Amino acid sequence: MDSKEALSISREVAKRVKKAVNSIEISKRNLNVGMGKDGTPTKLVDRVAEEAAFEVLKRERVTIVSEEAGVVGEGDVVVALDPLDGTFNATRGIPIYSVSLCFSDSFKLKDTFFGYVYNLATSTEYYADVSAYKNGSNIRVSDNDSLYCNAIVYYPKGLHPFKRIRVFGSAALEVCFVADGSFDCFIDVRGHLRVYDISAGVYIAERAGAVVSDDRGMSIKDKKIDMEERFKIVVANKNLHKKLIDTVVKR
Repeated sequence: MDSKEALSISREVAKRVKKAVNSIEISKRNLNVGMGKDGTPTKLVDRVAEEAAFEVLKRERVTIVSEEAGVVGEGDVVVALDPLDGTFNATRGIPIYSVSLCFSDSFKLKDTFFGYVYNLATSTEYYADVSAYKNGSNIRVSDNDSLYCNAIVYYPKGLHPFKRIRVFGSAALEVCFVADGSFDCFIDVRGHLRVYDISAGVYIAERAGAVVSDDRGMSIKDKKIDMEERFKIVVANKNLHKKLIDTVVKR
């Protein structure tokens, strides 16, 4: 599989998932229908989204690592799938929720060759092969290297130098907001993030010029694509990233 095929597959998944999610009344999306493989309750909208994504992905020679179903399939290409990132938003009609797919030639992030994130509410599309794109146009991270910047932070403790802080509830999209320069950095060092939450967004951000690391400034590329890995990440352009690690994250 190459990036062109991965894009075609991702777009078909996004189309199916959007249709499935939109078929459910907002008032019914929050119904509990079981427990996911990640150990958290599965909402009706999560299950419907995953089933729609699987209709496409199970036709391909891929191994899927997904939030609700766990590891499915035995293909050579590994796909980290979050069929609905931002469930809380989706169940309340807040237009920031996405489907996220990361394609890798192994169970390691370092072998990723394509990332795709699609806002299911607004139809905004992000993807990356060797470059990063938003709705078909090239994107780059901001060049702001001041700590007085626009930040997405989970969750700030104490005083921070940032100009403004926001949290939107969909890590995949939030990292893409850094990739396209809408925000200057993304910080989440709680250790709660899983691979399907951020792997596609991280790949897109890196191809847009971002530096991505853990809270110590170390690469996350050797992290596994599986259900057990947890992530602490800092995403920003290279100059701002160093300042964030040295003066904000490590303090």
